[in-house]
Amino acid sequence: MKKTQILTHLVREKEISFKKLFNLFKGYFYYLTKNTKPNSYPSILMVEPTNFCNLNCPLCPVGNKSLKREKGFMPLEGFKKIIDELGDYLLNLTLWNFGEPMLHKDIYEIIEYAKRKKIFIRLSTNGHFFNNKENIKRLVSSGLDNLIVALDGASQETLSKYRVGANFEEIINGINGVVEEKKKLKSRLPFIELQFVIMKHNEYEVDKMKKIAKDIGVDKLTLKTVTLEIETSKEELEKVKEFLPTKEEYNRYLKSEKELKRKKPVKNKCVRLWLSSVINWNGDAVPCCYDAEGVFTFGNTFEKSFKEIWVAESYIKFRETVLKNKKSVKMCSNCPGTLFGLTLDE
Repeated sequence: MKKTQILTHLVREKEISFKKLFNLFKGYFYYLTKNTKPNSYPSILMVEPTNFCNLNCPLCPVGNKSLKREKGFMPLEGFKKIIDELGDYLLNLTLWNFGEPMLHKDIYEIIEYAKRKKIFIRLSTNGHFFNNKENIKRLVSSGLDNLIVALDGASQETLSKYRVGANFEEIINGINGVVEEKKKLKSRLPFIELQFVIMKHNEYEVDKMKKIAKDIGVDKLTLKTVTLEIETSKEELEKVKEFLPTKEEYNRYLKSEKELKRKKPVKNKCVRLWLSSVINWNGDAVPCCYDAEGVFTFGNTFEKSFKEIWVAESYIKFRETVLKNKKSVKMCSNCPGTLFGLTLDE
């Protein structure tokens, strides 16, 4: 199913209401007019079910054990509180941040509860949780719209180079199981997206991955460039460089022996701060997924309403800082300036 088919599905199922569209237009208007106290709600929300993971990816703060903030699982009641307040305004709910969402024992209930508000729901997984028919059946029946499976290698050897602890055969079998269950239930959803992050050790496998995606019968293959930490020591720079692709078209950084520098300049704007937000497993609201440690925590959604947090003085000041001097915010130097792949800040 293509993106146009997804949109058709949403319109047909009346999942895009006037209330949600009006809220989106309001948010974008506040962004265009640089109003840092928007009288709207986010249209897009990222919720972190957990920041635990079963893999040990070397560039991920969870995988490499560098994440300092506490680990845990979002309480189901806490999630319901968030959806009860924001559900009527949300067009899109992204169920991941740091960690593997399928580790959450209530993940299917989480999806099903949010779908009652007719929200388009995306979930990204490393693909190790479709090892029994019951899990697969419940996933396909849950109402999930977009299932993203991260597969950064077309063989066990290349996959395990980065996805430490991953099992290539298990992931392939799991995806096949989901594809077959969709056929069995005659379901168009979830839209299955295979995601391949291109790095030095796997860039020669792009064509092979395209064949795998076609043979399995997934709906889409997404090729992504790897994200690295911009501000890093010389020792760390040498470590991360082993993952940088050699082909220029697969690299988002300028070639340099001394530092990592993005090809695209940092501009004093960010549409995310008006249209989206991120809520970590403990209820803390942060500006975006690049704030791994929750440095910019604006309030806790379990303790107060999101509306209060959205227009809190700390959130307002953060928007003002980004509009005046985005480079002064360390994490912003590593951001591609996109929202779902759309470059809205040009």
